[in-house]
Amino acid sequence: MPDDITIKPHHYLDILKLYGGGIENFVPDEVYKHDFYHVGNIILCNPHIILNLRIGADTICKTCIFSKNGVCTDYVQMIDDKKVKKEEWNKTIDQRILKNIGLKEGVEITALALCFLYLDKLKPSIIREIWAERPTTETEQRIVYTIGGLTKYRNCHS
Repeated sequence: MPDDITIKPHHYLDILKLYGGGIENFVPDEVYKHDFYHVGNIILCNPHIILNLRIGADTICKTCIFSKNGVCTDYVQMIDDKKVKKEEWNKTIDQRILKNIGLKEGVEITALALCFLYLDKLKPSIIREIWAERPTTETEQRIVYTIGGLTKYRNCHS
């Protein structure tokens, strides 16, 4: 197990969102080939792992087929059917998350402490603001699964 993990704030939330949706063990992604599964499983099993919050490429991105010299070359479809570079979108939402939880890039925090912070700071209205450009139904599901996953993680490890 690594001593610490660099992670984008939204990647942590994605892990806990999927956990809230019922995933208890992540499996390798054969398409993107990123390390989401590996990092997700470490976080789920090790609440005291140190996470270094990063806005740029993180541990998950290292093996992704869309990562070129630490920059994501993939695109994301927005609510207005506009395609946006995922690198730009990820930075936007990660900056919004950090602002709302009161942390800066480079902060080191345990997975469990980050969970408590997210539960305290990321209320449904804030999550809607962070993902404002995404479809409403997607964001509403994100709220339910994310808060459910954070609560489950806190309850399992406290």
